[in-house]
Amino acid sequence: MSTLSQIAPKVRISYRSGRDELVRDFYVPCLDCAILYRRAVGYFTSSGLALAARGVASLVARGGKMRLVASPYLEESDVAALTKAAGRPEEVLKSIISRQLGEIADYLVRERLNALAWLIADGALEIHLALRLDNEGRIAHGLYHEKIGIFTDEEDNHVAFAGSANETAGGLVDNFESIKVFWSWDDPQQRVAEEIQNFEGLWNNQTQGLRVLDFTRISHDLLRQYQLSHRPQLEERSKNYRVELTPVAPGTIPASIVPRDYQKEAMRAWLKAGGKGIFAMATGAGKTLTALYLACKLLEKPENRPMVILVVCPYLNLAYQWIREMGRFGIAPVQCFESKALWEPELQEAYQKLSTKLTPIVGVVVTNKTFLSAAFQSALKPNLAVHLLIADEVHNLGAPRLKEILPQQIKLRLGLSATPERHHDAEGSQAIFDYFGQPVFEFGIAEAIKQNVLVPYMYHPVVVSLTEPEAAEYLDLTQKILRLAARGDDERSDALKTLLIKRARLLASAANKLPTLRGIIQEMKEPLERAIVYCGDGSVECPLTDELDRQITVVTRILGQELGLRVRRFTCEESGDEREEIITALKNRDLNAVVAIRCLDEGIDIPDVRIGFLLASSTNPRQFIQRRGRLLRRSDETGKRRAVIYDFIVEPPDFGGKLDDAAFNLERRFFKRELQRILEFCATAENGPAALHELESLRGKYNLVAH
Repeated sequence: MSTLSQIAPKVRISYRSGRDELVRDFYVPCLDCAILYRRAVGYFTSSGLALAARGVASLVARGGKMRLVASPYLEESDVAALTKAAGRPEEVLKSIISRQLGEIADYLVRERLNALAWLIADGALEIHLALRLDNEGRIAHGLYHEKIGIFTDEEDNHVAFAGSANETAGGLVDNFESIKVFWSWDDPQQRVAEEIQNFEGLWNNQTQGLRVLDFTRISHDLLRQYQLSHRPQLEERSKNYRVELTPVAPGTIPASIVPRDYQKEAMRAWLKAGGKGIFAMATGAGKTLTALYLACKLLEKPENRPMVILVVCPYLNLAYQWIREMGRFGIAPVQCFESKALWEPELQEAYQKLSTKLTPIVGVVVTNKTFLSAAFQSALKPNLAVHLLIADEVHNLGAPRLKEILPQQIKLRLGLSATPERHHDAEGSQAIFDYFGQPVFEFGIAEAIKQNVLVPYMYHPVVVSLTEPEAAEYLDLTQKILRLAARGDDERSDALKTLLIKRARLLASAANKLPTLRGIIQEMKEPLERAIVYCGDGSVECPLTDELDRQITVVTRILGQELGLRVRRFTCEESGDEREEIITALKNRDLNAVVAIRCLDEGIDIPDVRIGFLLASSTNPRQFIQRRGRLLRRSDETGKRRAVIYDFIVEPPDFGGKLDDAAFNLERRFFKRELQRILEFCATAENGPAALHELESLRGKYNLVAH
């Protein structure tokens, strides 16, 4: 086992969000060396406890110990209850903490809490709770908000830190945080000794203004529900977002990358169009590598040196993918997201290197939000070098003010998207085409499957019906929609739009989808693995708790708790670090499935996924085209040769003559939109004709069977 002094060269005197990955770069390596970890924090939640447990599995394996001081978040009613039970507040605190922990279905969170549960069961974790006191010594509403951490190894070396990072998801990942670090073997000011003294005074209830209670016994009861039969397993390090460079000169095309014929055709078309245009290529067809190959070929011409490859991405995870891919070409790009104070100096330095001819090429990866900011636009220097602007998922840049914001001085422009046209937004689409040019090359799903770029797939439409209460609500919404339509409202009016959204959410969260999903998974001949479940953003009744909750939460509980699958959510609530971790776990079969709403619709590369459940889909073609493409990515590494798609379709209820011709035509129009997706899926599925035949009666109901 390494000691803290041995890893000293890798430990920095401070860590800041954006510049450093606090958990990966500091927290986990120190825990790997420690036999005792003392931590005082502001407060913790279930997600915060899970983050506190990162790396703690090594403490379990090595018989290490952890002491944790935290503070519960108290509502006014909690303070009143604690004041009433001032003599013995432990049971009241147990109720408060139990409420705040809540139910956890996320597999990895459960695994991490399993580590804490084993620690406390082994007698290796002690937990004290700190309560604020007012001037008269009564429990107060305020929060103990100090942050101290001390790692101690077997040679009695200490690393202490203090700063703004809580043991919460926000504190360790999402917020902008910083900590200062000190070590005992080089500490003339005795800062480490002072932090140890402060912690021990706190631990022993000797700190003025606080009442510190031993909560270990009750914590044992609270954490017992998370203790699994197996001892916790050591977690792998999270992915390194710092680019791993191929040892070649910047801008060199790796010998392993040989473009396919269709990619060569796309590049020729863009050059023929004068260095402007859009690649409308199917998801998974290699748009990223095509664009980078093209950029490096441009660099071979002297007139294109020096060059800036400016890549704009809508999401952080997509930005990370570009950073990794650019590393294959020997390019370590400037990463422009989060705080301006982090990226602006680095971007200025990159321009200086270009102007002094220290490098012929600079890569810049920026998120849409930062790219469209005045700060970033003013930092660009297109007069210093040739700039190639690559906009990934270019349709996301459609906006009325686009012409005012996008840099006109950049002449080389390349847009990438499987679906460049914006749904029901002709103005936004035109703004994109005006700047980037028209699509110069198209390569669709059918051609991609035919050329073995994407895998073939089986398509299974799954028809479910509404429950009686849902059908009644559906009828009520339909009648209101008809009244507004009769008075001349169109679908752009706020009132009608609100009703249409409500009805769409009702269909998306139809209760019968859940038992149907459960039945499909239970009847599978082989265990479910490498799957994505796309949910709606509405609420449903959970069959495990009989309570109303978001569909994604209920699905996660059914898969995780009832069916015993290893499953994680993939939403906007997870940090970039966690999302990368989830993708890796799915690839390595550490997870059976990922449950998402919209965050996996665009750009994220998960080639190993082979089963998709579409519990909810919008009528926007982009969404189902992107989702299908995500599932059809080829993975030679894992031997993926086919994908399977289950598409859940809600059959509109039969109202037995309650609706007139106008209502029937309205229903027909809405189902026709749904049918467009079905026909699109069937057109390129291996079992397309058979799948379409399964829906013949439903299509016949609305006179939508071709003759």
